[in-house]
Amino acid sequence: MTAPRVRIAEPHRRLRLAGAVASVGIRSALVPAGAHRRRGRVSVCAAARLLTVAGVRVRVVPAPTPWPRSGGVLAVGSLDRIGRLAVLTAVPRGVGGWTELAEQTLGGRRTPAPAAAPADVLLPVAVRYRYGAGDWLAEDDVPRDLAAAVGLIVEVRLLPALSPAGG
Repeated sequence: MTAPRVRIAEPHRRLRLAGAVASVGIRSALVPAGAHRRRGRVSVCAAARLLTVAGVRVRVVPAPTPWPRSGGVLAVGSLDRIGRLAVLTAVPRGVGGWTELAEQTLGGRRTPAPAAAPADVLLPVAVRYRYGAGDWLAEDDVPRDLAAAVGLIVEVRLLPALSPAGG
């Protein structure tokens, strides 16, 4: 038997979110500068925690053909903060561009990522939003504030890998 869900009042939700944001900052500050793998784990957990506290769910739709394990660069376009947090939880950490997206979204130290070979594949991602089983939201209707996003479902669709040359 599962426990009934308890509705959290708006002031309490904002306090929980503020606590989550503070803990994310502290945890990322405690990671040593050269610990790239550990920083990646901390970033994924931080993004997941912020989305969970805000009441946002992420639905990941995998690409029809698996992405290559190495050599690809993430192509996300322009996303709001909620979309970037969702992408951080859905996309593998080893993908090129993931570290930059994490630093842009969560802040933290601007440490140089390990050198990567030139990308031979673009890994595109599409993000869309809705509440419950409702229609997909227009870009103007997506909440910009995490505290206002309770019940939001973010779909992160991993699209087929593309060659930068277009083929």
